Amino acid sequence: MKKNYIFLLLILNTFFVFSQIKTAAENFLNQGETLYSKGNYQEAILKFNKCVPIFIKSGNNQLLGKAYNNIGRTLSQMGNSEEALKNYFLSMAISKQRKDTLSTAKTYKNIGTLYEEQNDFLNAMQYYDTSFELAKKSKNFLLMADCQNNMGVVYEQEAKYQKALKMYSNALEIYKSKGDEQKISMVLNNLAIVQKYLKNYPEAIKNYEAALILSEKLGDKFMVAANQNNLGNVYALTGNYTKSLELCKLANENAKAIDAKEVIIESYDGISTAFEKLNQFNDAIKYRKLYELEKDNFINIERSGQLAEMQVKYETQKKVDEIKLLSQESKIRLLKIRDQEFQIERNNYLILAFLVLLTSIFIVWYFWKSKQKLRIKLIEERIIQKTEEHERLRIAKDIHDDLGSGLTKINFLSEIILQKTEHLPEIRINSEAVKETAKKMIENMRDLIWALNPDNTTIANLLARMREYSTDYLEDYPIEIQNYFQESLPKTAITKEAHRELFMVVKESFNNVAKHSKATKVSFSAKIELDYLKLSIKDNGVGFNVETDKKGNGLRNMQSRLESIGGIFTIISNHANGTEINVAVPLQKIIKK
Repeated sequence: MKKNYIFLLLILNTFFVFSQIKTAAENFLNQGETLYSKGNYQEAILKFNKCVPIFIKSGNNQLLGKAYNNIGRTLSQMGNSEEALKNYFLSMAISKQRKDTLSTAKTYKNIGTLYEEQNDFLNAMQYYDTSFELAKKSKNFLLMADCQNNMGVVYEQEAKYQKALKMYSNALEIYKSKGDEQKISMVLNNLAIVQKYLKNYPEAIKNYEAALILSEKLGDKFMVAANQNNLGNVYALTGNYTKSLELCKLANENAKAIDAKEVIIESYDGISTAFEKLNQFNDAIKYRKLYELEKDNFINIERSGQLAEMQVKYETQKKVDEIKLLSQESKIRLLKIRDQEFQIERNNYLILAFLVLLTSIFIVWYFWKSKQKLRIKLIEERIIQKTEEHERLRIAKDIHDDLGSGLTKINFLSEIILQKTEHLPEIRINSEAVKETAKKMIENMRDLIWALNPDNTTIANLLARMREYSTDYLEDYPIEIQNYFQESLPKTAITKEAHRELFMVVKESFNNVAKHSKATKVSFSAKIELDYLKLSIKDNGVGFNVETDKKGNGLRNMQSRLESIGGIFTIISNHANGTEINVAVPLQKIIKK
């Protein structure tokens, strides 16, 4: 009786200890989530890492998946994108195994955010769309709002401001209905960003200040730093550089306290700009160097390539797991067949049926094996192609790093010389020429690196790049640009030759508009019509005589470029209506085979 009593006490004690360990792990998880919400990422990651081995040992996959997801979110905020993606994949594998739709949706949303931070907007939007549909299926309105807010961020970075405002407004309505002050603060911040781009500065300041008040109330250190930096940027746009410098410095201090890399980088840029405008050039150069150094460490082409490579590894591992599962199923079938063989030995009339079954299994196995070999071969070819593309991008990045930093410095020093040689026209003219040459070389390097990425050589990405270039190029001229682009453009891959020639024609066209037309307005349209890619650039300038001025405007060179890819080039110009350039290229001539 005494032995039984001692044994019972040991069982109860073991159960009590296990319960205490499980409770401690859950407390670590909750503490980590609280620290994350307040922007204390270093402390949060320690808490999350403590609870992971406990959940693995206890077999609590639900909380283990949640812990991996939180680790991914925290590492993402700290700028460690590769490790963040690994933890997201671990979380997603557990969620799919448990058939937990909501947790899977949250992880898709977080992976989309990771790609968005790397400026891979195509992949980001795919993950956001998937997350939104899963959240809608689960009727989780807060997650739907989170997805819409993130989609708004992508549209904002693609300069689709009306779409961005719509997404932000939808998200804000849901957050207000749920009383989520933290998310309300975030969306107010995003609305202010769009209003800043639309040059509605008073409304932008109003929303930033409202977001800052909520962030301080909630103790969200990350959003406090982000809003301070954003306010500083808007005050700089209004010309109040003293106020801008004060806010950006405050944001920098707060961001460093929580190791918020993205805000630190942006605040360096704001501080440098403010010092430059206040003619404190030594400090401006100091912070500009800090900005370039941190930015190169945080976002670079190599990291984007690593993310893509990791995605391939994840997909490959998933296929391997599927093969293992099929192997297990085959073993089970084999056991059944052996049982049938035993029955056949006792029942001769089943022999024929057994032979038919065995033959059928062999045929299925043969075709399955052939299919697997073909799939493995395709995966190997894809990996080789990715490796070659990665190597080209690495070489281009090395060129960009070596020459880009030097050209940027030349450009900056030329600007300083310009400001200090107002009464020395000869030096000023030479400085302007140096600055313009450096600027063009930087732009050409960026275009080269952008074009080397095979993901960019599609119709949709080419037209997006054209629109971005035209807007940036005319920004320094008193010319208003209106873009009329087809809503849905195909993501069809095109040849590098077609990409280069079309882009160079557009660049030459806008160069002529800016330097010769004396126009105040220019419209740029692009569409797919009757199996042709059609571009039109029309200005309201002084026009010219096409026959006599053709050589001077480089029009023959433009026509030659288009003819080399099977395109048609026409130009209409007169002194009354300005100049209109029309380009039509057959899709079958430029699509990559």
